[in-house]
This record gives sequence, structure tokens and C-alpha cells, in this order.
Amino acid sequence: MTLSGSLGERIANALETLNTKHRQMARFVLDNRYLVSFVSASELGQKNGTSAATVVRFAQALGYEGYTELQNALRAELPSHMAATTRMQKLMSAGGPSASIPQRVFYTDIKNIEQTASSVSEEDLKAAVDRILEAPRILVIGAGLSSAPAAFLSHSLKVMGFNALGIQGEGLQSAVELARLRPDDLLIAIDLWRYVRSTVSAAAQAKEMGATLVAITDSLVSPLTKLADTSFEIATEGVAHSLSTTALMSLLNVLVAMLADRAPQQVYEALQRLDTMYLGNDLLLNK
Repeated sequence: MTLSGSLGERIANALETLNTKHRQMARFVLDNRYLVSFVSASELGQKNGTSAATVVRFAQALGYEGYTELQNALRAELPSHMAATTRMQKLMSAGGPSASIPQRVFYTDIKNIEQTASSVSEEDLKAAVDRILEAPRILVIGAGLSSAPAAFLSHSLKVMGFNALGIQGEGLQSAVELARLRPDDLLIAIDLWRYVRSTVSAAAQAKEMGATLVAITDSLVSPLTKLADTSFEIATEGVAHSLSTTALMSLLNVLVAMLADRAPQQVYEALQRLDTMYLGNDLLLNK
């Protein structure tokens, strides 16, 4: 098989043919691009519990002549994702006045949005919107770093008149709601970085029940990507130890805007009912 394109594109194209060890290595490489750019094949193999030979075969499976060519291609693509500890080490070693941090954060978030905007296809966005419009019931699930974006999306859908429910983490509520899923329902799963077992398990259970799955994640080799009917890869580069969710929130805003454009009457009537409820119960300070 002849492969070309960026490292991420090559991994995406070869993913179905990669064996288990190579898939694990793909995940490590995508998460630690700075590190992989400079360590030897032997060092990379040790970090993954394999060997230098396995590393070389992985590179060849992606269409590179060898590991050195993969590294050269990777260096050309930097900067990109880094592990949290690597990001923090880079920040500490950079030194310089702290006044530069705000500019660096703003620049990085802008870059994340631009990268996400260029990688997300309009076809996938329309497919996700269609699935939301068609679903009689929608579950939005996210834990940890993904819990706040999941809460935002579920709240936005409810305000717009959709039968949506947000679930943060695992527990009885998650089990009860997953048990109620039907084949025509929709699960939207949001999971970034060190993927949460409960979110991935919920996605797998939803698929077993025949429900549709829309996944929002940060990697081509995320376990959610393979399960999803429609998936989105978000750029999450951060300045300090944490990832940035700015591009993720931007994508959610795109989905909300597209839904309002597709179902204006439903949204208008839902907002009218909500305003009546707010005003009737004196819930707002600014009326």
C-alpha cells in the first residue's frame, strides 16, 4: 500500500491494517511528537515495550523508508501535540518574562481553532447536524476535562428544544440512561487526551444497542474514532501542563449555529417558552 501526506494522514489511512502494537505506537507518537522527533528507535521501542525493529516496521507500515524518514517528516510538522509533562518542561526551560504568556496562550488557541477548522469537513458537520435533528433522544457524555464542554452542549440542545441529557462521568445515572437507549437515539461522546474508560465503555455499549454515535476527540487513534458513525478531531495544543479546549468549544458553537439555521421555528418556539418561564418565575435580574 502506498501512503503519502502528513504523519496524521498516513496513520489514518493505514489504521485498519496496523496490528495492535503498531496502533499503540501510533497513539504514543501522536501524543509525543516532540519526544519522538529526537529519540532513537531503540529508546522509542523501550518506552512502548517493543524493540527498535518494531519501530522501524511501524515506520515502514506508514510508507516511510525507515524510522529516520519518519522523524524527519515529524520535525517538519512541529510544533504539534506534546505530553503534559513535556509541555511543562518546555515552558519552564523557555524562561523569559511572564508577560509573554498571555500572547502565547492567545496565539496557541488561535492556531488550534485554525487547525481544527481546516481539518473538520462540512460534510461531517452536516451529518452530525442531521443525526441530532433526527434523534428522538440525545445523550451527551463527557468526564474530566471533557465534562464542561459536554455540559455546555447538552444545555444548549435543551434550550433549543431538543430532548437532550448530559452525563458527566460514570455511576448510576450513566447506567440508567444508557440502559434506556434505543436504536434511533443518539450518543454524543466527548473525550480528550488520556481517554476516560467510562466514556469509551458508554460509547461501546451505545453501539451494541444500535444507537448512533457522534464522537468529538483529539486523535485519529482515539478509541472513540473507530466506534463513531461521525467523528471530529480537535486540536488541543496547550501552553502549560493542560490541554486547551478552545477549539472544542468553537466546534460546539458551530454545531449549535448550524442547528439553529436548520430548525429556526423549533428554536424560536423553544426560546419563547423558556423566556416565558424565566420571566414568570422572576429568575432574571436583567429583564
